Amino acid sequence: MAWTLAGIAVLVVGAVVVALGGLGDGASDRGVPNELGAAETSVTEGPPPRTAATTTTTPPPTTTTSASTTSTTTATTSVAPDSPSGYTPVPKPAAGPDTVAPGGALTKHLAADIATAFGFAAAEVEAAIAAVRLPPEAGGNPEGWLAPGTYEVPDGASATGIVQAMVDRRVAQLELRGVPRDQWHRVLTAASVIEKETYNQNEKPRVARVLTNRLAGGGPLQMDSIILYPVPENRIFTTSEERASDQPYNSYRHNGLPPTPICAPDTASLDAFLAPPPGDWWFYVTIDLHTGETRFAVTYAEHLANVELLRAWQRDNPTP
Repeated sequence: MAWTLAGIAVLVVGAVVVALGGLGDGASDRGVPNELGAAETSVTEGPPPRTAATTTTTPPPTTTTSASTTSTTTATTSVAPDSPSGYTPVPKPAAGPDTVAPGGALTKHLAADIATAFGFAAAEVEAAIAAVRLPPEAGGNPEGWLAPGTYEVPDGASATGIVQAMVDRRVAQLELRGVPRDQWHRVLTAASVIEKETYNQNEKPRVARVLTNRLAGGGPLQMDSIILYPVPENRIFTTSEERASDQPYNSYRHNGLPPTPICAPDTASLDAFLAPPPGDWWFYVTIDLHTGETRFAVTYAEHLANVELLRAWQRDNPTP
């Protein structure tokens, strides 16, 4: 029988993406508080630091700004094409027979899914996860290493066997893509960030490009999905206190990727990070919380203009 493991923690409806600099919650500013209050947003916050010592194939362009225009020296497309009426949302795959489940679940939520799907006691699955054989690259942490998806499970399979099959599938995914072992942790961690930063599958490649550009820049990623990883409850907004904290997953305080994966990414996220499209995008923001329409920008000025589109959408679609 084919069982599909769907991460129950995946936030699909209403996932807002704001990549840094606007609304104060960086690239994973997956949401903006309804009040848009000054205490929880930082519209005046400047763009992320870009270190001069690093090299990148997509350097941020120089810009000149006048009262009416902003021009860039880059030859690449600076912002995603406007398509308010033609935007096609592509949600993550839904759970169902023979359907690959969406990624994005944390290990603690996958444990509940496994228990429910196969009729195990939750404690039995948790014990199997705690004892599972992980590759050395995981550092003893199963987060991200339990690959979501559809599994053919024979009658009488144990929780230990199912959990091990999930880890083995993850290893096979990395090997199939030719990822060097010394890069497994980095690639899986980056893919987990892309997973948490998107709800629309067709946005993953461009989100991956923004992530790649920021990693090349060497500064903090400023993504709320990373900050929220240790938070017990499920939510999409961070507080000013959380963004100022010293916890290791504070992507406003610490440069680069978080210490571990922050969820179980699917293969689309892995592939997006391994082969992002060309582009100089440095920012993104979801401007329609119903369709997931997302705008990407190179300059901070472009990004702020896109943020205003989100604000306008929220005024037209107030939340009770």
